[in-house]
Parts: sequence; C-alpha cells; structure tokens
Amino acid sequence: MPGPRMTLGDRLAEGHTPGRTSGLYRPTVLVGECGGCWAPRLSALGWGRMWIARRPVPYENEPWGFDNGAFRYHLAGIPFDGVAFLRRLERAHAVGVPYLAVVPDIVAAGPRSLEFSLDWMPRLPRDWPWFLAVQDGMNEEDVAPLLCRLAGLFLGGSTAFKRTAGAWCALAHRHGRRFHYARAGTLARLAHAREIGADSLDSSFPMWTKQRFDTFVRHWRDGDRRLRIPGLFETSSP
Repeated sequence: MPGPRMTLGDRLAEGHTPGRTSGLYRPTVLVGECGGCWAPRLSALGWGRMWIARRPVPYENEPWGFDNGAFRYHLAGIPFDGVAFLRRLERAHAVGVPYLAVVPDIVAAGPRSLEFSLDWMPRLPRDWPWFLAVQDGMNEEDVAPLLCRLAGLFLGGSTAFKRTAGAWCALAHRHGRRFHYARAGTLARLAHAREIGADSLDSSFPMWTKQRFDTFVRHWRDGDRRLRIPGLFETSSP
C-alpha cells in the first residue's frame, strides 16, 4: 500500500514552495474511463477517472474529473459540439461535484481558445470547480486576471507546450489555485509533473496493461529523477 499523499495545502502548511515537490508529494492521478472493476485499485491509491463520453459512476469519495472532450474533437478534425457537451454536463452534474471540470476550449488555438472559453463560462454551473485550459499562444498576463473566477489551470495545448508547465503551475499556485498536468502519457511526463509540483495529472498510460499500471504506480510512488529530461516531450499516448 502506498504511503499518505500530500496535498497542496499540506505542502504549504509545511513550508514547501509551490512548484517544488518533496520526496513524499505525489499528484492526484486521473486515468481514463474504465469500469467499476478498477475501483478497488484506484481507491487504494487515491486515484480517480477522467470522464468524457460516459455518465460518471464514481466510487465513494473518488476524485473524478469531467473532460470537455475538446481534444477528441481536435484529433478527429471536427469542431466542438456544444449541444453534446451540455447534454453530458447535465447528466454529470446530477452525479455530484468532481475534483475538476474543464471549461470548453479549442486545442492549441491560443487567444481564440481563451475567447471561446470566456464565452462558455457564464453557462457553466457555479457549484463545480472549473479549470481553464491554457494553450499555445496564451500568456500569463491574459490568464492571471481570470483566476479569481476559476478553481485552477489545466495544461492543454501541444506536446511542445508542455515545456511551459512549470510557469503555469507557479502562476496557479501564486493565486491559490490548483494546477492539472493533462496528457501525462509517459513516465518522463509523470516525473515532470512531480518536479514542478502539479496538483494532479491525467494519463492513459497505466490502463494499457497490468505491467504498465504497476510501473506507473512505482514511479508515481517513488519517483525517478533520471526520467526528468530524456524523453520528456516525445510523442506518446495521452
């Protein structure tokens, strides 16, 4: 069984600087949608699931996430379906309050994505913790004034954009908000998320095979500084 996880609040209380991790700190992990048979293993680790297509069915106290589905539309080369999003949101909202929910965005679209997200925000339920997806082409000066209306920042954008994760994490923490490292699809990205002090991350890496699951757990639990640089930004699964 893994040891206790430290939250951002725990780290601040013990004098840790946001954006830097201790050896004990582990970000909350959200894996992809999967059946209830996974619930005991996820619960034992304090992990949750990121729900996109299906109605969320969280286990008790699961830190689950609600994804807006923008990345799937991006991969398919089709525009965001707002009507379908609102239908999913209505079903999910009846389930309860998630760990995080992602404001609709446009992948790698910079200022256009920010404007798109701002247009959507008045239509979103205020009792949910909404995260803004930061994208290629955005800058801190544009995003910082919005943080009072948000629960956190969600690292969207291209693979190359992951290099800026540390700056966005620091911005979120300076404003008392959380930071989520999206698509941490390699062990090196897991190491990067730990290094910068991300509060949470999502990855499909653990769900491919039992060996991958066990490997991801081991690196999440113990870390491996050798993974910080080599292979960090290679193309991989989400």
